[in-house]
Amino acid sequence: MKAIVKQTVFRQISPALIFLATFSLNEKSEGEIEGFNESFSEPLDLFIWRQQGEFDSHQGVTDGSYIFTDQFGAPGTKLTRSTGGFLSGSFRHEVEVLLDPFRLDSNPGTGSDFKMKMFGPDGFMEIVLNSFGNMRLFHNDFSGGGGNLQPQTNIGIADGDVLKLVIDYDFDADEIEATYSLNGGDSVPFYAGSGIDGRIGDVVTNFVEVELFKFNDQNASAPVAAINEWNVGGETSPAGPSALALTNIDYDPVADTFRFSWNSEPGKVYGIFWSLDLINWDADLADNVFAEGTTTTYPPLFISAEHNPGTSQGVRPEAIFFRVEEIPLP
Repeated sequence: MKAIVKQTVFRQISPALIFLATFSLNEKSEGEIEGFNESFSEPLDLFIWRQQGEFDSHQGVTDGSYIFTDQFGAPGTKLTRSTGGFLSGSFRHEVEVLLDPFRLDSNPGTGSDFKMKMFGPDGFMEIVLNSFGNMRLFHNDFSGGGGNLQPQTNIGIADGDVLKLVIDYDFDADEIEATYSLNGGDSVPFYAGSGIDGRIGDVVTNFVEVELFKFNDQNASAPVAAINEWNVGGETSPAGPSALALTNIDYDPVADTFRFSWNSEPGKVYGIFWSLDLINWDADLADNVFAEGTTTTYPPLFISAEHNPGTSQGVRPEAIFFRVEEIPLP
């Protein structure tokens, strides 16, 4: 049995605590990843996206682009979206970005990196462009291998150029093809082949991310990135939304407790798992929640809400992630 998952982010203003719940939904023949097509034509939906880094570095959506920057000494400015699902077919991950200022037409430019990343249970992969104009493709295999698949390569980018980065994954061959283009021009091959130690596997169904990181202050100018488009899914169109979805998260910031409700199927059994890093999902809150009908609430309303499992010695986590999965019946 395979399942589709859908994610929702719940943000509390006080205290600052984010819940991202990844829900196992209806069965589907392929069980694709949960893809998306984002053109940033509307304000950012914080029930879906997660902003990390200095708050002021996230400037938000303007004129069809998501704008962000980074300052030297900060941990990096990141925009993240959970993908979820199960890898059972080929997919495309593509980002179109305008970087200005970035290169400053001389080295080291703004002293910054722009990164397009994706993470899954088998490892992660990232394209890293630095403000010298050099770009590389890095693969980390969680079984132990890690290194550049494509070394630093100058791509001739200048401030104001529109850069499109594309990674196509071939499920049957377990290989990728990475390309880039500038200003709507022809795609330029960047890398084609297998992973750092051969196998690639699933490097996408945890989450995807873009990041700006200013690594030195030789030039005071801060980099600015404008994400025009961001797509994850099939090579022609991303996976569509599932029929089932989380309907409510009831979080009590005083008691630090929560209660979930989601669409369910009568006769099905669900498990609720949690993570602090979107990688380790071994911990569960319950693994035998029987559907109450077409909607299930856990914990049931007649018992106390569940305490935040990520809170330790009174300290709440900055972010906690939940995943509800359908549990196969014996």
